[in-house]
Order: sequence, then C-alpha cells, then structure tokens
Amino acid sequence: MKSKLFLENNTIKDISNLLFKKFKNNILLESSRKKHNQSINSYSFNDVSNYVDIYSNYFKKININRKDRVAIIVGNIPEFFILKIALNYNGISCVPLNYELNISELKYIIDHSKTRHLICTKQYLDKIKDISNGKQVGLSIFNKNKLTLIIENNKIKNNNDKFLKPTDEASLIYTSGTTGKPKGCILSHFYEINAGYSYTLKKGLISIKYSKEKIYNCLPVHHVNAGILSFYAAFLTGNTQIQAKRFSVSSFWKEIKYSNATIFHYLGVMVPLLLKQKKIKEEKNNNLRLGIGAGIEPHFHNIFEERFKVPMVELWGMTEMVRCIFDHKKSRKIGKRCFGKPDDSLETRVINSSGKSVLNEEGELIIRQSKSTPKKGFFDGYFRDKAATNKAWKNNWFHTGDIVKKDKKGYLYFVDRKKNIIRRSGENISAVEIEATLLSLEGIKNVAVCAYPHEIYEEEVLACIILKNNKNKNVKYAKSILNNLNKKMTYFKLPAYIHFTDSLPITSSQKIMKKDLLKKIKEDKNRNFYDLSELKRKLNT
Repeated sequence: MKSKLFLENNTIKDISNLLFKKFKNNILLESSRKKHNQSINSYSFNDVSNYVDIYSNYFKKININRKDRVAIIVGNIPEFFILKIALNYNGISCVPLNYELNISELKYIIDHSKTRHLICTKQYLDKIKDISNGKQVGLSIFNKNKLTLIIENNKIKNNNDKFLKPTDEASLIYTSGTTGKPKGCILSHFYEINAGYSYTLKKGLISIKYSKEKIYNCLPVHHVNAGILSFYAAFLTGNTQIQAKRFSVSSFWKEIKYSNATIFHYLGVMVPLLLKQKKIKEEKNNNLRLGIGAGIEPHFHNIFEERFKVPMVELWGMTEMVRCIFDHKKSRKIGKRCFGKPDDSLETRVINSSGKSVLNEEGELIIRQSKSTPKKGFFDGYFRDKAATNKAWKNNWFHTGDIVKKDKKGYLYFVDRKKNIIRRSGENISAVEIEATLLSLEGIKNVAVCAYPHEIYEEEVLACIILKNNKNKNVKYAKSILNNLNKKMTYFKLPAYIHFTDSLPITSSQKIMKKDLLKKIKEDKNRNFYDLSELKRKLNT
C-alpha cells in the first residue's frame, strides 16, 4: 500500500476499511474538554465504522448516489468527520459550509456547487430551509447522530458506475472569499489521503507517533487545515483529532490540558492574544509537545516559545495543495517567517515579475510535484472556472500568489500574499510587515493594513487599528503611532492614513477580509479616520 512519497491506488473507502480494523479500539475523534473528567463526545475507530454503515444505508434510502454532492453545515464538531467519511465511503462528494456565512453567500455556494442534498443541525435549520426549498435541494437534519429527512431530493438519480476511484472527487471546498467570489477547489480521494500521509512522513520535531498523539484543532472544519490535513494525519496513524468548536483565548490552555493534547494547530493571530493573557497553571502543566501552523509575527515567535515551552513549527500550504512545507528541523529559524524547504514530493521556484528565478529577493512562489507529473497530489482545478485554473497553472507550475524569499540553501521565507502587497510609487510594501511592527507597539490590540487609492503614488498605506484604550482615538495619538513607527521602519512604509475602529471584518478562520476594510470606513462614516500624509512627508526630510 505504501510508496516512498505517496499512498497510491487507494480510495477513502479502501483506507477506512483497513484502518477501522487496524485501530479498532483507538479513539479517533473527540470534542474538547475544559475541565478534568468533563463529559465529552468521543468516538473510537469502531464507533466511526458503525456510524458509516448506518449513514451509508440512509444515503441509499434517500437516493443519494456516487458523484452526487452533499453540503454539510453542522459547525466545528467531531461528528462532521463521521458524516464526511460516510459520504466519501459511498463516492459522494462533501461540500462543507461555513456556518458564519449569510444566506446570500450560502445560496451562492449551494447553487454554484450543484449541491443535491443538505445536511444541517437544528440550529442552522432556519437559515438553510428557505435555501433548500428555493433550490429544490433535499434536506436532512442531523441530531444526536441520527439523520432525519425533511425535504426529499427533487429527482431520483441512479448512477450505474459504482466503482470508486482514487481520482473521484471527495470534497469541493470553497476558498474564504477574502477578495471576490469564493472559488470551489476540487479535491480527490488521492489528494486528501496524501495530504495527511505527507504530514505523517515528516521527521524532526514533528515525528508523529502511532497511537500516541492527540491533535487539538480549533480551526474550522470547512477548511483544509482541520478538515483534511490534521484529520487524515490522525486517521492514518491511529491517533485522535480533538475538534474544538472555536478558538477561545480564555479556555485554550484548559482545553489543551484537560483534553491531553500533544500537538495543536494554530494561526499566527492566536499567538499575541495568548501572550496577553495572565499566566495560569494549565499553560505549563500539560502534555503538549508541539505547535504547528502559520503566520507567527517574528517579534512574538521566540517570546511564545520561551513562555509556554513549546516549539512552534511554521508551515506553508493552501487549499489547492496542502502537502505542506514545514520548518520542522530542530535547527529551525525562529522569528524569521521561515517555513522550511520542500521534500522530494515537491519542486519550488521563486520568480520575479519577469518570470526569472531569484535568490534572496522577493518573488512569487511557484510549485509543482515534478516536471513529468506537475499536478500530482494537487487539487483538480477550480469548479466551473477553467480560466482561473489555467491561469494558476501557467507553464505547468502552480502560481501560489504568495510573495516569499528563497536563500541559497533552499529555505523559504514568507513575505506576504501577492494581493496584500501595496504598490506605492514603484515600491512593493508588505502589509504583513507593517502589521507586525504596529502590533509591537504597546497600545495596539489588533490591526489590518491595506492599500488606499492615491492620485500621485498609485497606492498609499492605510492602517485600521483597534486600540487597547478607546480614549486614545484622536489625531494626537495617531501621530504618535506614526512617530514611533518611524523609529522602526523606513519612511515609505509608514501609514499615510490611520483609522481607529472597534472591530475588523474577519472570516471564521480569523483571516481579515481586506476587501471590506474601505467599506467599513464608510460604514463608520469616516469617524476616527486621520489623514497623516503631510506628517509622513515631513518624516522623510
């Protein structure tokens, strides 16, 4: 079954049948525990196998067949994965829905994906029922591990081809849509299995041990990090995924402690929030050995590790390809935005605007599996969008849209998303760099930086800032921020505009929706918006 770099010729049904027997009594899925001996939902491999049989019979009964799509909106609960395996086991594709989306956003995904049936919990029924009726899509309620049919499917569809293939679609995952309409990424059985398998192959600090790890993930199940990467790593190694409902800064360390987590997955935004909390006994007296994630601001990386005594391994991955690159060696580069270098299953280049490969210079990261099989292990394209797929796969290299640097030894350093680069008077400015510097200032709680249209410079720097003390929402404090920044970074990177706000528009995975920042300023009726362009010019003299 194993090869050096990939698990070949297996469907999710194939590996499920093998793993259900091999790890029968091991716990595969749990909800998080906030205190000792708290009652939680817990499922062994055998429990999951039994539910897969029950749900498989249900799907047959309501005429859901191979190659149909079923959307799931149940929140971040362990039971999501049981439903997903049951769907994939029967050759049905899973369309995971973000429960925080509004009705129009959900309608778009359901319509665009050609979803045939919806599964939701009672708490989302009001939001979903109208969509289901309007679209003539079937609807089932999921409650206490039982499925109940509410609306029948509009047509009985018989698919005579019942032979599953590794190339069959397992999921259609929509990107977060931080800019424009979300795109649906087609992910095959082969893709999903090998995302987890690649993770299990990593040595160094990662070195996942069979039947001994408990991976805590508080990220959304409708994204690849929790929904595929960590889950399949746990599944393939007889381990447990602890699926938390959400990231809670106040209960995080208690959940780590009392859930007996050994590994946790993070986003960089979690780090400064945890550092600002008062010390509690659970943050050290636990079984945690490793954090794995992306986006730690360099200033906080070493501080976090020193306080909490846990190595934080940075990675790079995306929905289109989540066989991640990790900076997982013991000699990793802390506080440098380094995410390591690829293994033999991936080739990388960093190219400038002319398409030329560069070293120690900022450029776009492009990737492929190999020259002969460039797309192996990648997504199968954007659903119903060949133009976007072809654009991303220019010259058989996948263009990631990430700006990075590559050193002479092949190590990669994240700079920013290409779309987050501010182009000011010929200079490329990283929004992430400015955000990190702003967050290092004492009075700032959170921040988002984006481009602001400018008649002369094309774009200028806009900083939307949440302050620790709202009494400081004034032009005097805004100017003091600029003066402090001037001591830390070059003139042209300084914000010309500062907007003080009480909140930032974010997705469920805590990504800031930068397309909505200018809209938010208008909604705030330009209150607490300060034009500091004249001061910025003076600071250049």
